[in-house]
Amino acid sequence: MNSYKTDIEALFREQYQTLCMYALHYVDDIDVAEDIVMDCFVKITERIMDGENMLSPDRYVSRMVRNACLDHIKKNVPQTNTEEMPDMADDDMESHREQYEREVRMWTEIDKLPKACRDVFLMSKRDGMKYADIAEELGISVKTVEAHVSKAYKKLRKEVITLYFLLF
Repeated sequence: MNSYKTDIEALFREQYQTLCMYALHYVDDIDVAEDIVMDCFVKITERIMDGENMLSPDRYVSRMVRNACLDHIKKNVPQTNTEEMPDMADDDMESHREQYEREVRMWTEIDKLPKACRDVFLMSKRDGMKYADIAEELGISVKTVEAHVSKAYKKLRKEVITLYFLLF
């Protein structure tokens, strides 16, 4: 049983962020995505502790997350037609794994930015706010906003290039 615990912990460390990113593409809410992934890890842990043997726990938890996302959408998103449901192929996680992993690395690098720089960058790029609106909301000059965004881009570009050379 102890090696199962170690295996699940390793699987959690390796897959949690990627699975959250995967779930986020379907549920559009990071808190819901994290809850879905955590629930799936709890369920798979319970099943393994109850003696269920799984040949590929990583694929199993990926499928659990996919199904849980589908269930969440069915329960919480009003649908007028079942054809409007997102297409969720069985191999969707596997075919897009690299994309989700890149997104995790990108968000990890964004999280490393200094707080003021990160806040301004996210307000601009994620929230789509104009520099003047950001400046007004934060009580800083437009030039300071420009400087923060420029600094963020420089740091992110540097990290992306570093990651590229490390991978290849």
